Amino acid sequence: MTSYHSGRPPAGLLIAQALGITASTYLLGSNATIAFITIPAVMEAPSPLAAKQWAKVYNLGKPFGIGCSVIATACTGFIAYNQDRAFLPFKLNTAAALIFPAIIPFTILVLKPINDKLFAKGDALALDEKAEVGVAQEETTKALIDRWTKLHLVRTAITGVGAILAIWAALDKRETGSVGGFSLQSGANRLG
Repeated sequence: MTSYHSGRPPAGLLIAQALGITASTYLLGSNATIAFITIPAVMEAPSPLAAKQWAKVYNLGKPFGIGCSVIATACTGFIAYNQDRAFLPFKLNTAAALIFPAIIPFTILVLKPINDKLFAKGDALALDEKAEVGVAQEETTKALIDRWTKLHLVRTAITGVGAILAIWAALDKRETGSVGGFSLQSGANRLG
């Protein structure tokens, strides 16, 4: 356990905390988006297309989900390791470091049988690749989605930078306290 008495955790712990929070909230938001937005849209498609779309969402999401889970686990574990075991933050970070990887056995035991069936359905169903014959190339569904995605990535990057800065600001707060008439102030109190 690292001890720090300057009133501010070392930069490495702040970075780990920001990365852990960011990775875990990204994973939460990503999974919620898939469940509440992506899959309902996929369900509107005919079965052959829905199976293909589901497989694409799954294959694109899997590495991000694994990566975010690993980052969140490692960061919260590192933070917990460096905290005083007598306090609640240690217990919360330890619990988080144990909970994040719990999605792996859940996925293998509960979701994998369904995943296997969906992949088999996708392989068995054929798509009509001629649906957009005669449409200008730049106006095809794929071209429009590609263009939208590039613009959405810019919006996503802007949001990501803002989220990281907001998290860093939240983590940079210092507690107020006083000893024998001498007081330390933090946050907005430092502004006067």
